[in-house]
Parts: sequence; structure tokens; C-alpha cells
Amino acid sequence: MAPIELQNLSSNWKKLQKTLQSSKSTSSDSSTSLKRKRSSDVNGATTSKAASNGIIKHDQTTRKFTPRKRQKMEEPASLGASIKHHDAKTLHRSVSMPSLKQPSLLSDPKATAESISVLAPSASHPDIENEGFSQTALPGKYIAIDCEMVGTGPEPDRDSALARVSVVNYHGHQLYDSYVQVKVPVTDYRTAVSGIEPKHLRHDFARPFKQVHKDIKTLLEGRILVGHAVKNDLDALLLKHDKRYIRDTSKFSKFRELAYIPGRTPSLKTLVEKLLGVEIQVGAHSSVEDARATMALYRLEKQAFEEEIIKIYGKVKMRAAGMGGEEKAEGEAPAKKNNQRKKKKKKKGN
Repeated sequence: MAPIELQNLSSNWKKLQKTLQSSKSTSSDSSTSLKRKRSSDVNGATTSKAASNGIIKHDQTTRKFTPRKRQKMEEPASLGASIKHHDAKTLHRSVSMPSLKQPSLLSDPKATAESISVLAPSASHPDIENEGFSQTALPGKYIAIDCEMVGTGPEPDRDSALARVSVVNYHGHQLYDSYVQVKVPVTDYRTAVSGIEPKHLRHDFARPFKQVHKDIKTLLEGRILVGHAVKNDLDALLLKHDKRYIRDTSKFSKFRELAYIPGRTPSLKTLVEKLLGVEIQVGAHSSVEDARATMALYRLEKQAFEEEIIKIYGKVKMRAAGMGGEEKAEGEAPAKKNNQRKKKKKKKGN
């Protein structure tokens, strides 16, 4: 084999280096163009298969890929949520707020105005929280009741316990208000709905259930009870009341026609808004306010309410137990006249 000259070797080596450099530049150009193409596809309308499957997500503001992280589940702001999970604005005491709505279609404007007046607290008989029996207001023939509940047990949305009871008279004056001690552990105060906080149920503030039970039993005797779904309140108090002496706004036929779902029970809030043009239960509920609203609804349709009761039970005479200045129940004569009649009968007998 003939020997290779050094001059030819150097020239061939130079040619080989040029060839390698040219091939390297072309490969680098193709790779950069490929990278640009992929990036444009992602930043544009096309996304990668991995992104479409949810493995990665695209931030439109920064146009960067971030790995998908497990999102923290938030506690729903409902019955099961504690106080710290709620906006402080939603926990204020509820106050009746007149709003511009259509007047009631079931009664005249005068009756509506008189009923709305019941919703305002009386300056002569102020609302005193947890007062027990009022020192100024007197019960009459009609009283309205409302209770607030808290959740207990492992399923607080199902298991409830009585936490507050409020009663008003025919004129909306607070007759009774008391927080109630709960013997079992409270697992949900339902503050956003009930307005109940742990401080309200302390043993040095709330009254024992037995005392509240006895107090309400005394108020119920010989009186007509007004309430909304009042059976729930009586069950919570472990009390019974003659059905003939109950006026339940959730069962009154005219009111049931206003339910959003036919055949269902309309809420107290819905009835008050539609019939009185007043917004209640703004924020946390108030059992005093709800009792007043129930009495206002009854007064709005009192005559029709009583006519419906007469159709079901006939005329009912109440035992003489009322104190106060409101109207007498249907078919009831004043106690003085009854005594005079008895005296006349005795004289005739003699």
C-alpha cells in the first residue's frame, strides 16, 4: 500500500471537519424549529394530550405549566359549618327590613299595615334577651311561639336539641325569651341560621330544660297558640296542645297556595315577603322576630283562619284564662256575663 502524503491528509481532514460542522448546524436548526413548533402549539389553541387528561393545567395569565395539585375541600357554609368559616357579615342579628314589594293579594292594605306594625319592637315593652317572663308585657288569648335548635350527635344535620324559646302576645310584645341548657354535647351550633353561640348555652346563662318546659306550659294553658310548623316546637318542648286551639300558618290553605312547589309547605320567610312585603331572617335568625312574623301573618287573615278552623272543628269555647285587651275567641262570652247568668239562674231556682 502506497504511503499517504501529509499534504493530502491535512486537506482531507479539513474537508471532513467542514462536512461535520454543516451537518451539526442543520440538525440544531431542525431541533430548534421543532421546539418552537411545540411551544406555539401549547400556547395557542392546541394542547398536549397530557394537559387534556388533566395531568397538567395551563395558567393563561403566566402561560406556564403547573402540576395539578389536590385542592383543599372547603367546609360548606351551611348547617355543619362552624363560626370561623362564615363571613362576619352573615352572623349579625336579624332585623325586620321593610322592602318595596307588591301589597298582599289576600287582604286589604289596612290589614297589611296593621299586621306589619306587629313586627316592630315596642318601646313600652322592650325586648330583653334571655329575660324569661316579661316584667311588663301581658299574655292574652293569643300567643305566638318560635324555637331555635342546635345540632347534636354524630349527624348534627339530623339530630337536634332545643336551644332557645321565644313567645310574643297578640300585639307582638315579647312575653318570654330564654336560652335552654343542652345536656348532650353540641356538635353544631348552626350559628349562621340559629344565631346560637356557645356563650348562650353556658349553665350560668341558659335555663334548665325543666324550667323552660314548665314556663311554656303555663303560658299555653287556656290560650290559642300561633306558630309556623308549630308541631316541631311543641315536640322540642315535650308539650302537647289541643289541635282546636292551634293556628298553624304552614297549614292554612290560603298560605299553602303561595308555596314555590305545589303541595309543599311554604317557608315563613316566603310568606312574610309575599304577604307583608317585609324581609326577615337577614343573617342569623331571631326566634323573637320569627314569632312576631307568625303572629303578623295570623292577624292578616284572622277571620279566614277562624272560619277554616270552624269548618274543621266547629265552634270552640275556650276556658277563661286570658289576660289582656285583644279580641275574644270565637263563641266566647266575657267572664262577667257568664257569672251574671249563673246568678239569675240561681234566683229563679229559689
